[in-house]
Amino acid sequence: MHDFGFKTLVQPFSHSLDRISKRQFNLIGFSSDNLVDRSTRRGVLFVNPLDTTTGNLPHLWTSTQGNPHAPVVNDSGIIGAGAVQGKLDFLCRIYGALDLLEKRHKNPLYLVGTGASNFGMAGSRFLIESLAVNPKEVFNFAPTKMAMSKQAPGQVTYAMEVDTAGKDRDSRGYNRCVEITAFGMSVDLSNPSNAISAFDLLMDILLDAAGNGFDFQWSELEVKGAAGCNPDVAYAKVYLTAFQFEDFRQFLRGRLDHDEKRRFFRIEYLGVLESGTRFIPNPIIEMFLELDFEWKNFVKDLNSLQDPGFEIPQNIGALTRIERKNVGKLMVNFEMRFLPNHTAKEIDEKWKSTVQRISKKYEKFYLQMTREFMVPGVSSTQPVLIKSSNYLSDAGWFHKGKFPVTILGAGSIASLPKGPNEAILWEDLKSAVHAYRELMMSVCG
Repeated sequence: MHDFGFKTLVQPFSHSLDRISKRQFNLIGFSSDNLVDRSTRRGVLFVNPLDTTTGNLPHLWTSTQGNPHAPVVNDSGIIGAGAVQGKLDFLCRIYGALDLLEKRHKNPLYLVGTGASNFGMAGSRFLIESLAVNPKEVFNFAPTKMAMSKQAPGQVTYAMEVDTAGKDRDSRGYNRCVEITAFGMSVDLSNPSNAISAFDLLMDILLDAAGNGFDFQWSELEVKGAAGCNPDVAYAKVYLTAFQFEDFRQFLRGRLDHDEKRRFFRIEYLGVLESGTRFIPNPIIEMFLELDFEWKNFVKDLNSLQDPGFEIPQNIGALTRIERKNVGKLMVNFEMRFLPNHTAKEIDEKWKSTVQRISKKYEKFYLQMTREFMVPGVSSTQPVLIKSSNYLSDAGWFHKGKFPVTILGAGSIASLPKGPNEAILWEDLKSAVHAYRELMMSVCG
């Protein structure tokens, strides 16, 4: 950006978010002076997320030899993590602005790359609150094949913390250990037809085992998924008694006797282990299953009111993460990509009521709910000329700040953003540069 003639500044911002570095930054580039008049809106802002999100299974990245972050460039385009998540579109916007930089233009141009986009669009929210820029118009990013949209979905993430301290059970005869790992397909929530939930795969086989009379105890349960995606790894360590161990092995072999099923699982039989292992109380597992069941029904009920203006006219939600926060505490996360015909307040009230009902049933485990992240949606009163993308953008925060917003960007949902072998075509990048050049000359020239 310096070489091309942009003036730049790096805007650090602090946060208390988990799972990402505490050092986050926004990159702000501008075409003329960066003096901001807080009472007068000037200039046009183009804003992109610069984070890269990918799942937990490198072996699915067959086109990059198992390394999502080692891009492959060929005659067709670029394959690699982040190819359609905003970074390359940001470069297209830089190249599109070059002609503008060489001429006098009435309206300043701001190009901003934001951090922490997968955690409530925290960088964009900080940018707005800091008033580092005060534009009269904003162009946000989503992979829309350069089609313009005026509406965007929102997203909400809930964290449920369960206290198990002092309530674990001892092994007492359950000394045969089995580790089961389920592998799904992690893609952005805007592409549910290509997603496979590892949590659902794991629970299906273990609930099937319980229904067939197997008595086992849970020592560990972990679910991993990227923010804004279905989980692609789910892991459980369970213990059985000696007299059921061999039958359990035969049961799993029978359920996974086809290659198509076997590829989703890895089973490790650890045999006899020492006594003294601590177990997760069975009611906690039941609580998680009940929360997941109620969450799916909750999303289904919300979908009685659909929005035909979107590519997927429904809300999309999933259990995305289970992790041990510290000794004696487990955390489960639920995420939803919701359409703007629902408000975050409405969703909060309805889901809080459901969680309160479940927490009374399991009150000794101190179930506590917090809303970790929320990005508001954007609804448009203008006639919908194209179907809006269900991909999450930061448009909701700018809309809430009373900035006129337009969503557009290179690439498409069909290119599997945040999923394996994410890719973008050269022709898409070239057409984006051309479209941005014309757009910037129009709004800034």
